[in-house]
Amino acid sequence: MAGMLNRILTAVKLTRLVAGFGALCDIWFVAVLVQLGWRNQVSDWTIEGLLVQLGGSLMVAIGLFGYGSILNDLLDVRRDRAFSPERPLAAGDIRITEAVTGLVGLLLIAILGAMLLGTDSVFLAMIVAAALMFYNAAGRFIPPVGIVTVGLVYAVHMLIPAYQMPLLLAIWLIMSHVMILAVLVHLLEDKRPRISPRGFIGILAGWCCWSAVVLLMRPLRGLPLWPESDSSFDLMWPLGATIIMAILGWWKIRTAGTGQRASERVKRYGATWHAAYASSWFAALGMWVPAVGFLIFGLAGFVIMTLANEVSGLGPGRVRFR
Repeated sequence: MAGMLNRILTAVKLTRLVAGFGALCDIWFVAVLVQLGWRNQVSDWTIEGLLVQLGGSLMVAIGLFGYGSILNDLLDVRRDRAFSPERPLAAGDIRITEAVTGLVGLLLIAILGAMLLGTDSVFLAMIVAAALMFYNAAGRFIPPVGIVTVGLVYAVHMLIPAYQMPLLLAIWLIMSHVMILAVLVHLLEDKRPRISPRGFIGILAGWCCWSAVVLLMRPLRGLPLWPESDSSFDLMWPLGATIIMAILGWWKIRTAGTGQRASERVKRYGATWHAAYASSWFAALGMWVPAVGFLIFGLAGFVIMTLANEVSGLGPGRVRFR
């Protein structure tokens, strides 16, 4: 039993699946929104159809996130042996052949899950897999390119259940959230290469460019970004969630003590907040059942992430409330 538990914890470390909670929230948000429809819009959704969407989306999220994490460790194994010997591959807890098998297996799981969602979903899943390959092989070594790529990966990943998802404002918010957190983590962990002033300009330019692409996609087709029958005042829900995240992030960084601890907090709270964003969008649309559901899901996810990080040794310090 102890050996099996140790292998499970090692797999959690290798795949970093705990940190993939935010990606799961994003793709489930789209799956539920598309199944239930906009406010005041009749939808012929069924429990069976919703379960298929959620099951396929779960397979996609776990498969792609685990695939990207293992790929990162495989490409960094020599560096980790020198600077991060506690990582599973560097420590010899998992053999290279086992990691490659897991990599292929997780990619297949993602593709099979996408097949449950439709042909277009398979194509988008492959695009995300290719983007993850580019990021891990080259993009992360150029901070502006890597940070913009991460934002785009999350944005396209959200579209996998339905590329015609109507609420592109939600896609834009998650893309912006992920890019900001990526910059903060890079700075707090003092990663190399550092982000130069020109790099910050490049990140801002990339964010502006892709923000324009996302936000203008529907208006250029004569479609609204927000339901015309709804009040723009309802957007105060996601705006409030964004402001609370900014205040919470500032407080957690300020009281962390060290850059590494601050980075861990930013990543944990940032991943949890994907559920809060989903809940706020459903609240804005007057869909209170999924709004409350995602809020509860986010709280449960935060507890699970905290415990898993501490038990698996990913968290900085002993188990205690922070």
